[in-house]
Amino acid sequence: MQQITLEPQDIRILTLLQQDSQIPRMQLAEQVNLSASQCFRRIRRLEECGLIRRYTVELDKQKAGFDVQAMVMLQYRKSEADSRNKVLTLIRQTDVILECYSITGEYDFLLHVCCTSMGIFNRLINETFQVSFIAGIHSYMLLECVKAEATLPLARR
Repeated sequence: MQQITLEPQDIRILTLLQQDSQIPRMQLAEQVNLSASQCFRRIRRLEECGLIRRYTVELDKQKAGFDVQAMVMLQYRKSEADSRNKVLTLIRQTDVILECYSITGEYDFLLHVCCTSMGIFNRLINETFQVSFIAGIHSYMLLECVKAEATLPLARR
């Protein structure tokens, strides 16, 4: 994957957008010392090249009622045909799985799971994941989030 060359104004624009994606474009242009049209062109270029993927809202999971979070490691059954793709399909269809990473080591995937109750988490582990193409499951309940940063440190690239 090709890395995108960023100028100092691009880094400042991206840093400000990461802090507040709803910042008025005129205010953004002023803060980066560009005209509104120059700032808008830079944002459009960053969107078109795929660096800015989307604008979103971050919700407080606990205030939304999602009090049960866990990291779950899954191992697919290597001896079963197409088991990796079956696991990926199951993961994509399961809405309580927020993130999935392919990892090295004994397990194949690391999942970030977010549920509204232990009952839902229990069904995920003891029903949803009890299929022939999953060989192993290991979970860690998340007690407290010490750091969750969504802002990339672009100035330190």
